[in-house]
Amino acid sequence: MSTPPQVPDAWTNLADAIKFAVSHITGDIDPLEPHELADGNQYVMRILAAVSESSLLAFDPMRPAFLPMAESVRFLGAAGPDIDYDVAIVQPGVAHQITGTRGGASYVGIAVYGYGGDRGATDIVDSIDVDALVDENGTFVHEFVHPHAARVIIRQYFHDRKTQSPGSWEIDRLDIEDADEATDSVAAGSPGAARPDPAGVAGRITNAAQSVRWNAQLNSLWTPELRQRPHSFVRQTADDIVAAVSNPDVMYSFSWWAITSEECIIIDIQPPECAYWSIQLCDRWFQCQPHRRTNLNDRQLVREPDGSVRVVIAHVDPGHPNWLDTSGHRTGTMFFRWLHADPEQLPTCTVLPIDDLEV
Repeated sequence: MSTPPQVPDAWTNLADAIKFAVSHITGDIDPLEPHELADGNQYVMRILAAVSESSLLAFDPMRPAFLPMAESVRFLGAAGPDIDYDVAIVQPGVAHQITGTRGGASYVGIAVYGYGGDRGATDIVDSIDVDALVDENGTFVHEFVHPHAARVIIRQYFHDRKTQSPGSWEIDRLDIEDADEATDSVAAGSPGAARPDPAGVAGRITNAAQSVRWNAQLNSLWTPELRQRPHSFVRQTADDIVAAVSNPDVMYSFSWWAITSEECIIIDIQPPECAYWSIQLCDRWFQCQPHRRTNLNDRQLVREPDGSVRVVIAHVDPGHPNWLDTSGHRTGTMFFRWLHADPEQLPTCTVLPIDDLEV
């Protein structure tokens, strides 16, 4: 077992990671307008907020607990506005049990990942749609153990948050009967919590540095070669993009986009039948703008008479019911999520002057 870095070295690692993140933002291969650069620097601040919270609150494999992604930072890493993410860090090779109540979301899924530090997930070692586990009371139990298991994510997909209630769950190690047996915890005020030690704190700072690097370079990990071929969707399974910590129950149709303020993108698709699908627009760093019109799901999109769907991406609202807002960015990524479905045809794109758009 390697010796954990001491705290000063860990802080140096984190400072270097922040410098790396800023340089990755400012050194982007495409030109940056001032507001895009501002969004990029704010993205680095969101990364710092997210990794600080996760490192301090609940990411302790001796006392595993689910930590929801905070509202202020949760739209990093292509996270979707329709989706809630609860994350727990677990000990590899140890049996764990998840117990919970499903709730009213359109989908609830559990996925367990191996972890490769600043390179994201290494593999998906366990996954299940909770509907396969739920009893007549709406509750479920799921046990797992794997030598590479490092983190668990429970995802909830909502069509309408106003009418659908979220579920609730907890996770426990099956090799520890009493929480007080755990020797290391940073969850303030939790029963039996031990005082942090230098090695433990150094480890958490080092993990934070790895997370900063991963988030900053996601657009280099998630099929960067497609950036040179915008408006051309490709089919991607969760295994194809495992470094992005993808959902194994979802098939993705992915593309980069790039338009001027005088242009728009028309996307046409004949969607398959499935319980949930959506299209999401992100900037070049895979950051979603949740307070803009950047995501539409299958119950929000207006279909054509033949069942097909046309989506329009533009810098201003052209009056189309399926318009997505670029949020002032000139390039970024877009993708469809298809739950338990694989469309026969990929979406097609057409770029044209916005003045030529017929609505």
